[in-house]
Amino acid sequence: MLSYVWQLGNQPGGAPSKPSDIQTIVRAIVQARGFSSEHDIDLFLNPDYGRDVHDPFLFASMRMVVDRIYKAIQRSERIVVFADYDADGVCSAAVMVSALEALGARDIEVYIPHREDEGYGLNMGAIQKFIASDTKLLITLDCGTTNVEEIASAKSAGVDVIVIDHHHVPEELPGAYALLNPKMPGESYPYHDLASVGMAFKVAQALFKDRVSGFPEERERWLLAEKWLLDLVAIATVTDLVPLTGENRVLLKYGLIVLNKTMRPGLRALIEECGEINSAITAETIGFRIGPRLNAAGRMGHAIDAYNLLMAKNDVEATTLAKTLSDANRARQVLTEKVTAAANAELEENKNDRVLVAIGNGWPIGLVGLVASRLLERHNRPVLVISRTSRGLIGSGRSVPDFNIIEAMHTVPDLFVKFGGHAQACGFTLPDDAAADELRLRLNTLAAVQFSEGVRAPDLELAGVLELRHVQLNLFSELQKLEPCGMGNMRPIFLFSKLTVVHFAAVGVDKKHLKLMLSDHDGQIVTAIGFKLGAWGERLTLGDHIDIAAEIIKNEWRGSNDLQLRVVDLRRTLS
Repeated sequence: MLSYVWQLGNQPGGAPSKPSDIQTIVRAIVQARGFSSEHDIDLFLNPDYGRDVHDPFLFASMRMVVDRIYKAIQRSERIVVFADYDADGVCSAAVMVSALEALGARDIEVYIPHREDEGYGLNMGAIQKFIASDTKLLITLDCGTTNVEEIASAKSAGVDVIVIDHHHVPEELPGAYALLNPKMPGESYPYHDLASVGMAFKVAQALFKDRVSGFPEERERWLLAEKWLLDLVAIATVTDLVPLTGENRVLLKYGLIVLNKTMRPGLRALIEECGEINSAITAETIGFRIGPRLNAAGRMGHAIDAYNLLMAKNDVEATTLAKTLSDANRARQVLTEKVTAAANAELEENKNDRVLVAIGNGWPIGLVGLVASRLLERHNRPVLVISRTSRGLIGSGRSVPDFNIIEAMHTVPDLFVKFGGHAQACGFTLPDDAAADELRLRLNTLAAVQFSEGVRAPDLELAGVLELRHVQLNLFSELQKLEPCGMGNMRPIFLFSKLTVVHFAAVGVDKKHLKLMLSDHDGQIVTAIGFKLGAWGERLTLGDHIDIAAEIIKNEWRGSNDLQLRVVDLRRTLS
């Protein structure tokens, strides 16, 4: 368990038994998150699809993209949709193909590379296959921005390439027919944090909008077709961990409405496989149930299974594929635990490094990113997890907010066969162990300057101070206005001080979690659960006084409808 530095934000205080005071708490939280004016606060609390989803033609290259796709459809050209193997790539492919088919395209191939055999992004082997099959238009999703050589090869053979991506933009750009990326320098589009599924959706939106301009009487048909894509947009927006702010917040809010009514047999089957068939699907459901199963296909086998599930036309196919993905996810969980333990042991030799590097033989490529995330959580330092494979050393990195991992890698580009990613996550290939040793040395040299006083404990931002009497349904209902919560808009965590431990027990598999009953000085009692805090079961005694940082949640287990606290961190107090 990490030791956090508790950072107290606004202090709502007051007595939220009165509606006006409860509303004050919520508005204070929104204001503390950077929305200062009443207008901005209202826009955040009440997102509107018609008002807050931007015109897709604000993208500088969107007109070129739409015209080229319509040309391909009208000429019956062969179109290849090339997508990444994670949930964002798979959902992006499903959005794009759904839109193309709705517009009459018939000669479409979906190509998702095998993670172990081909790696991330375009590769020359795939390009040669596309050329041989007389492909005229290649659309890349969630990749392509860094594939200079591959796109040049396709272009020389008469294949037009449209890159639709959201990853870091390097100095050297590929010579694509068009490149849509919200992070492009000088891009005029007003929102820059869309996932690739959001980018694919903007293309679909633009294609439908163009069709409406020619046939205005069909406006309702194409607006409906657009909105039915939002279930896929919601899933990948959550799983790709993009900020749930701005347009992403709007797309997710309405996407959850569509997801709860989805007409896709595959998603209905997957929801049932998750055990959520009778429950409301939330961003949390996506993050902990749906997303991991979709990602498991690419991590443990081939991501085409996830794509085929999303595009399944009947319940029999959907049910079979949903079970396949759930089985893969269970296998992934077991193997992740084993690799995490092995990688953590590898860190022991250089445990004082500021950037931790673990290298192992044959670790599954699909798991190194997950393992890096686990080790980051455990050690609170940038972590690279690298597997020795027949294609070289393939790794994934995760970093703390204070250390931009992709910028750090751009200071040592000579070491890599290829690399890419975001500020806090990256993927890369190294030629040999010597390059890995040099990478560890150079990154730690860089980090030593940045972390000259050592790596500080992570901040835990508290929304304010409450008492147990505040834990009421009317406050919980008001806090629901902050949903959907997630990256960039976290569920608020409150400080509850000087509580007495009335009961406690370590619960769950391997006693990983902590169940508590707490009281305050007024005799108010509340139940609480602390996930991954089971170690406190050996440190607490009845009657201990503690402070807790906790979320207010509704316990819906087995029909219960009570409020409880989800403890994020706790500490002893003297009285």
